[in-house]
Amino acid sequence: MFRRLLLFACVALMIALVSCEGKQGEVGPKGDSGAAGPAGPAGPAGKDGEDGTGGGSSGSVIAFMGELETDTAGNAIVGDTAFFKDFTADEIASVEKGSFQVFIKDDGGYFPIPGYVLFKDEAISYGYYYVVDGLGLYFPIFRTSAAKVRKRTFEEIRVLVIPAVNATRLNQNVNWQNYEEAVAALGLTESNVKVVRNSKLRKTFKQQ
Repeated sequence: MFRRLLLFACVALMIALVSCEGKQGEVGPKGDSGAAGPAGPAGPAGKDGEDGTGGGSSGSVIAFMGELETDTAGNAIVGDTAFFKDFTADEIASVEKGSFQVFIKDDGGYFPIPGYVLFKDEAISYGYYYVVDGLGLYFPIFRTSAAKVRKRTFEEIRVLVIPAVNATRLNQNVNWQNYEEAVAALGLTESNVKVVRNSKLRKTFKQQ
């Protein structure tokens, strides 16, 4: 009997609670945003993009000529009558509007010109200019200082040919008159060497 009375009392209490529940109020205003949580870990680095011209050199090359002898005045011409044989018209124009750095090698060292080349017996200054003539590219080199011995033999000549498309992105912090540093900055290796074979050019140009 007692259990029945207890069960009846519980049911009556639940009914009373439900009947006492009032109408639900309106939603309150939105509270202020909490402080941002800590940043998550950085994701892995993406792959480097490829150069649009195919490789880090951006079309730059090293024009190479082996041992070269000047004339009795101390002048010489480095050039190739078919340098642009495999170039498009746009590529030729980009080279012509680009920049160059000429190095004369003597006694194992590369000397940038315009500037002095240190021979064992004296230092001689040289300058140069470039000429684009049809498919040919030429670099007349001329003596610009007095010399006890004018006729000289250079161990080799190397010209960094930097097209305009790449010249606009040159790092100003690089010493472009240092051969090793300049080549490294351009991403060039011996595979980028374009050999100039016609060392005995008879073509003459007026100094510009």
